[in-house]
Amino acid sequence: MEHNDQQIGCEVMSCRYNEQGKHCALKSICVRPSPGCTSGRENETLCGSYEHRN
Repeated sequence: MEHNDQQIGCEVMSCRYNEQGKHCALKSICVRPSPGCTSGRENETLCGSYEHRN
């Protein structure tokens, strides 16, 4: 895999990997389809790497 300077934006404050309200602390994330969604809209996917902040 080629090295790049990609950054992951995130505004999900309830996720344990959210930093400063706008960045994901992970180097990569897994994007999964939403269950039963075949609309073709942006809400068809979600972050499979999400973990609730305790």
